[in-house]
Amino acid sequence: MVTAPQDGQITNWLNWSAAALVHSLEDNKQEAEWLLSSLLNCSKSELYLQKNELSEKQCELFQDWISRRIKGEPAQYIAGWTEFYGHRFNVNKSVLIPRAETERLVDVAIYTLQELEKHQIVDIGTGSGCIAISVAAEIPSASVLGLDISPEALVTAEENASINKLLNVQFLQTDFLQFTPSEPVYDGLLMTPPYIPTNEMDTLMKEVRDYEPDLALTDHEDGLTFYRHLADTAQKWVRPGGWLILEVGLGEHPQKAITCFDTKGFAQLELIADFNTDDRILKVQVV
Repeated sequence: MVTAPQDGQITNWLNWSAAALVHSLEDNKQEAEWLLSSLLNCSKSELYLQKNELSEKQCELFQDWISRRIKGEPAQYIAGWTEFYGHRFNVNKSVLIPRAETERLVDVAIYTLQELEKHQIVDIGTGSGCIAISVAAEIPSASVLGLDISPEALVTAEENASINKLLNVQFLQTDFLQFTPSEPVYDGLLMTPPYIPTNEMDTLMKEVRDYEPDLALTDHEDGLTFYRHLADTAQKWVRPGGWLILEVGLGEHPQKAITCFDTKGFAQLELIADFNTDDRILKVQVV
């Protein structure tokens, strides 16, 4: 690794960290800026206006952060937070890092569900709570419940609801594949299930495969387990006229996912593209 600065000058530490990351990342300068601004709790632009120097403790911590990033650990886990849909979320290795493309699911959920008379919404596999919290923030009249099998993830989701000062979202530990409600009480069901097939796990980027929770990435089968289960149980979750809004994978996965539903008597099935023109959202109306 490049020799670290001997002083606390912020510009020197920015240059050092960008150089240290140059062989690991294409956007090395941007990541260096983001990590250092996270450490100092300031914006990237404010970095260049800072007159104070880094303390000895901050220098040591930043060196540790850069070392971890070089080894492949995601920057969001290192800093402990990320931004999603304009909100700040704490993240750690118990939750999947919110993706920018998942914001499209939130867009579709808001557009679709705010038109309904009632707004009882459930988010399956809530993780950090990023989807549930973002929808709850945009539809204040909604009552949103986030479910997850992981108690550690739910602790993080609760923290994020508190950080974002939302009272219309709650969280509950539930195994979706083992639990079915006695009667449908929801108007919308949102889900970003583990859809990476087992045989594709080795193709994932190292920082995803080695650091993000396996439970949130793959069903250890063909990537369709959750879609098939929901197709069989949707009417017990969602009232007639309500919607399932689901994230799907890339390649052939969207068509395989829609096949799980197309013989089950649903009123409408629609694939919606994300901002990269890839079909990433499956929208299904319950009858």
